[in-house]
Amino acid sequence: MNSKTETLLSPIETAPIETEGFHVTDEESANWVVRKILDARAYRNRIEAWAAAEIERADREEKFFSHRYGSELEAWARSQIGDHKRRVIALPAGRIGFRKASLKLNVTDEDRLLDWCKNHLPSAIKVLQRILISQVRDHVTHTGEMADGAEITGGGRRFYVK
Repeated sequence: MNSKTETLLSPIETAPIETEGFHVTDEESANWVVRKILDARAYRNRIEAWAAAEIERADREEKFFSHRYGSELEAWARSQIGDHKRRVIALPAGRIGFRKASLKLNVTDEDRLLDWCKNHLPSAIKVLQRILISQVRDHVTHTGEMADGAEITGGGRRFYVK
């Protein structure tokens, strides 16, 4: 490569970054870059909306087939498996089968369960302590006193394209 057209490959993007050639030097070139950034952002938003619609469509289709044919499919699988040790049927489109389900405990009254655990199973109680970051930040901001185990970053001005 010669020095006038030398390009470097960005580690983040697949598009090459030119070291010579186009540069932002005036209002027109800055406007061009902003337009390109906003076009890319709009494209991403369109793709996200399209993907969300396709995911919703696929979810509806899956629910329809599961609701309409799920019990029949399960009954057929039970008839095929019977009392055999085999728990899976391999089909060209996928696999169906049965898994052993673990027991699930549903909490109907958390206060009563907590009282029961205090008396019968104290090891089941966990006490959580959390730091309210906003309060520490406000304290440091208002008093200037730096909290041990924390540091302040950011502030100032941040560049944006909108």
